Amino acid sequence: MRPYCIFIACLVLFAFCSLARSEFSQGPDKCCFSFSNIKIPIKQVESHHTTHLECHRSGIIVITKAQREICVDPTERWVQRLINLVDARNMKEMSQSSD
Repeated sequence: MRPYCIFIACLVLFAFCSLARSEFSQGPDKCCFSFSNIKIPIKQVESHHTTHLECHRSGIIVITKAQREICVDPTERWVQRLINLVDARNMKEMSQSSD
């Protein structure tokens, strides 16, 4: 009977440690597992951000004005142009709002 008690105690301890570790982990919230090939018009883009460094694939998440999140490949030329245009537009809007 005693080996079963030790086994159950170890099992409960392991389950508790696993649960505590998963609750307090600091892993990435969102990663890109595939990329969209559809070119997104700049007028539909609200913002963008890069994926977390711990993600398997580096990507850019584009957030549209309809609040859709689309993963795109940062090495694509059209994505680089889109990001530059969105950044320039946002900088222009920020400078106009501060005037």
